[in-house]
Amino acid sequence: MTDPYYSEIKQHKRECDWLYAVADANHGIPNKCACGQSIVLETSEQGMQYYVCKVFEVRMMCDDGLHFRICSLQALEHEVNDLKKDARDEVKTRLKLQLKIQQMSEEIEELKKLVKGFP
Repeated sequence: MTDPYYSEIKQHKRECDWLYAVADANHGIPNKCACGQSIVLETSEQGMQYYVCKVFEVRMMCDDGLHFRICSLQALEHEVNDLKKDARDEVKTRLKLQLKIQQMSEEIEELKKLVKGFP
């Protein structure tokens, strides 16, 4: 039998994790809404495109803030910025690895000279 306090803590943790997931999901191009519905691309009367939860319009009167309606330009900008950051990180990692390889090859050459010097 489990402790009721433990069950309560686990439920709070699940809710907290879910809210963090919702906050993170507002970044970039959404695949799925926090409510579990799919996302569709809609065009407003002014011609702007939005990524919108299927049930966003239905629940607009009692919107709890957990349904998506994100401007497509903003979502694309976030996505491109993330890709740029990833590319910068990859370049930094590559340069570090190249430096490490160069240092290791120099060490190998030194060791070869030491080995050849001994009978």
